This record gives sequence, C-alpha cells and structure tokens, in this order.
Amino acid sequence: MKGFAGFDIGGTNARVRLYGKDWRPIAEQRRLTRGAAPEAVVETMCEMLLSACKEAGIAPGTLASVGVGIAAQLDRSGQTVLNAPNLGWRNVPFGAMLREALQGDLGAPKTRMVNDLNAILWGEHSAGAVRDAKNVLAVYVGTGVGGAILTDGRLFFGAGGNAGEIGHSKVSPGGLLCGCGERGCVEAYAGGLHLEQRAVEIATYNCLEDVLREGDGPLADLEAADQLAASGEPHFDKSWQIATDYLAVVIANACTLLNPSVLLLGGGVLDNLADFRARLLGKIPALVLETARDDLEIRSPELGDDAGVLGAARLAAEFGR
Repeated sequence: MKGFAGFDIGGTNARVRLYGKDWRPIAEQRRLTRGAAPEAVVETMCEMLLSACKEAGIAPGTLASVGVGIAAQLDRSGQTVLNAPNLGWRNVPFGAMLREALQGDLGAPKTRMVNDLNAILWGEHSAGAVRDAKNVLAVYVGTGVGGAILTDGRLFFGAGGNAGEIGHSKVSPGGLLCGCGERGCVEAYAGGLHLEQRAVEIATYNCLEDVLREGDGPLADLEAADQLAASGEPHFDKSWQIATDYLAVVIANACTLLNPSVLLLGGGVLDNLADFRARLLGKIPALVLETARDDLEIRSPELGDDAGVLGAARLAAEFGR
C-alpha cells in the first residue's frame, strides 16, 4: 500500500499525517520543534515519517509523496524559505534539504512545499467548506494574519510565489513594527500576538490584571478580554474597534479586488473570540464594492487543524516532483 504524507510545520510543533489511497488517515505523529535549526527539523521530519510508516504498517520506501505546509514566505520555486518569523529562519534552502534527506530508507518520494495558508485552503477545497467553490479568498487570524487565494479552482501564487500575504497589507505607514520586519502591517494591529500584548498593556495600566489572568498562567487571557470588550469596557472596546476596523478594510478591499464567491474566515482568534468575530463580520460587507458584495458568501472552515496536513498531502500527490 502506498502512503501520502502531509506535514504542518509551525513555530512550535511539527505534525505529519499519513493517508492511504482513499485519503483516509492511517497514521499521525507530532513533535515539538520550537527554536530548532532547519537541519534539526529535517531530521525530526524523517524520524516522524519512519514512525508514521511503522504505525500504519507500510514500508517506508512505498511513500508516494510528502507535502509540507509551513508558516513562511517562500521563493518562486517553493524550495527556499525566504522569511519565517515564527521559526526564526531566513533564506533557508529547506526544500532541497528535505528532498536530500528523504533519499534512502524513505524511497525519494515526490515533494511539494507551500505556505501553510495555501495548504489549508487546498484542504478545505478538497474536502471541506469550499469544495464546491472555485473562487475563494481565505483569511485566517491566529497568532498572525494569513491569507490564500483560489481562482478558477487553482491556487494563485503570484509572480514571486507569495500572493495572499494579506497580513502584511499596510494600514498605517511607519506604524507598529510587525514580525516580518516591516511597519504598519495589519497583522501588527489585529494578529493574536498583538492583541495579547495590547491586552497586557491595558490590564496593567487599568488595574485589570486579575480579570485577564487564568489561574497561575500568563496574564493575557484573550477570551476574558473579548468578554470585557463585549460588555463595553472602554479600553478593550476601543482596542477591538481599532483592530477590527483595520482588518475589515483590508479584507473588504481584497474582496473588491478579487471578487471571490466565498470569503473563508478562520483561525484561533476568530474561532474563540466571539465579540471580535461579530464586530469583524458586521463591518466587512458594507466595505465591499456592491457588485462584488452581491456575489460574496462568508463561510467558516470545516476541517479545523486537519485542513493543512490534508492540503499539503494532496498538493504533493497532485503536483509534487
């Protein structure tokens, strides 16, 4: 039996899922990779694949393809990580490193590496919330803000391979410093990391620390902050107002430009912060050009964390080399 592998490589963890020919999962492995060098991550990935093959009861050399979704900006070829702020990597030939490591016991399967949001969107298009749609804009708000574009049923990568980086749309020239190294990106105002930092500042200066502290854990409990914003607490209300204003303008402008039939909105912030999500959804439609708005449907993802590994696996199986 042949296997098809899909990886999700984030700033903290690596996850792989192995699929059979009917695209049902047959094995899964996870490892911590926080702060690891690229060489160490490649080694860990190979170990995970060997363990997954053993778990599934298949010979490692029968792996047909290995797909990788990674939280990074890639070069046009999809082989070099140009910038991965959460991993601390720049200009790393990660695709070639992985391809070389997969020789030998793992049988040199086909490989494909894409940005994590492209993998997620392809997963949702393959078997999730947008399997019936051909023109989709996906925007996910988690630690940062990411995006991906489906046009005429195909992922749109752009001239340099980085189309969809909506989180780095500028909303305030010279404004807050973003993790990408530039200033004024919407991610620096509406990404989960910024929201946490802002929540700590508000709590510290307004004696609200106990409200945001979860047990003995960190100060920033964003769900508590969301509840305070919903109740009308003025400082959190203003913070949520600014963040959702900026985010709504960026998303609406992208919808006007691309004219998708579906806007797919997901990510941890939108999944867990009800007031933040409600504010955002309340603002976007009115900001989209009317002729584009008439065609637009807003949906939520269906596959959760499984979308990325499925999308990566299917992209490698269909388009890997």
